[in-house]
Amino acid sequence: MGPMRGPLVAPDPNLREQVKVHLEQVLASQHFRNSRRCQTLLRYAVENALEGNFDGLKERVIGRAVFDRDAGYDTNQDAVVRNAAAEVRKRLAQYYLESGTNAPVRIDLPSGTYVPEFHSRPADVPPEPAPAPPRPQIGWLPAVLALVALTAISGWLTSARNQTATPPPTELDRFWAPLLASPAPVQICVGQSRMNYWPRRLPENQPNYSVPASKLEPMRDRFLWFGDSVTMAEISGYLASQRKPYRIRGALVTPYAELLGNPIVLIGAFNNEWTLRLTQGLRFSLLDGDTPDVRGVRDREKGPGLAWHVTRNPQGWNPNEDYALVTRFFDPQTQQIVVTAAGITHFGTMAAGDFLSNPAYFLEAVRSAPPDWQKKNMQIVLETKVVQGTPGPPTILASYFW
Repeated sequence: MGPMRGPLVAPDPNLREQVKVHLEQVLASQHFRNSRRCQTLLRYAVENALEGNFDGLKERVIGRAVFDRDAGYDTNQDAVVRNAAAEVRKRLAQYYLESGTNAPVRIDLPSGTYVPEFHSRPADVPPEPAPAPPRPQIGWLPAVLALVALTAISGWLTSARNQTATPPPTELDRFWAPLLASPAPVQICVGQSRMNYWPRRLPENQPNYSVPASKLEPMRDRFLWFGDSVTMAEISGYLASQRKPYRIRGALVTPYAELLGNPIVLIGAFNNEWTLRLTQGLRFSLLDGDTPDVRGVRDREKGPGLAWHVTRNPQGWNPNEDYALVTRFFDPQTQQIVVTAAGITHFGTMAAGDFLSNPAYFLEAVRSAPPDWQKKNMQIVLETKVVQGTPGPPTILASYFW
């Protein structure tokens, strides 16, 4: 985007008008127009900063003004502002990377604050032509060649040193550490549909032929939901990057004996009996509702009802928003660490897979966690917006450590 001047707070009237115009362009972009929450938060933050109202840009004030929270709500327990701000930062980064590279101004929301910064882009200055290098004298040629060789060797050694250096572990790495430390391979157990059938043979040239049930055979071991498949690929890819052995099994063909002796990753919920069985006694669990068309997440501390739920419409389980439950706990039945990535539908499961393979997403979950959270069991409830069959980034709704 070119060089920028320093951050401007309460800018001059000309820049203020530029920021207002640019804000509307950002909010109308494909990165923001499908997220009312991100639009509202960014507009509120920018307008208050332009007016110099920095007292209105504190977490508790934003929670009341933007998200209708009570005046005394607990910001440690309710991370709605922090989660929304993290999503705004990500969407801003995507916008300036893809759509706003030539914008005359830039809006940033630095990490750790809710006060936006405004940067202006000065007019591009054409670079001066570089002077022609002096023609070396023949006597200096060996020295020049030696210098070039020395520089190349130094660059190669630096590159090799950087490639072998081990980066510091992320919070996501700490989440997976108990499974990585186990001497046994990780057992990835993927949910399988119970409703897939295939006709044994169809008669030719009869497009309206009705297949009788007697000619259908189950294909439960051959089909996976797309979201479950993506999550399986993301988690197995992470384990492979850590050189951790793993094996993949379908939930319908996994006997209890295979869950003994191995750390376990359970993908999917209502198509994975092991997920429902092993998490049913925890604070958060995935359950069917009072009718067959409702499924959701129960919070045991709020009673027997569903705290968050999805309703099946005439087209099937195609919600506008979905919910997922990420769990890591020591299971006394299997005597192993169990991790779940389970949505109400496969859209939520895909969001859980993103959450468990993206360090930036996971970092938001532990900002308000206990200092020793790495040694604790944990559950995290996620929400994702679904637009045209594609789930958006995961948002943290609740978390529990014990």
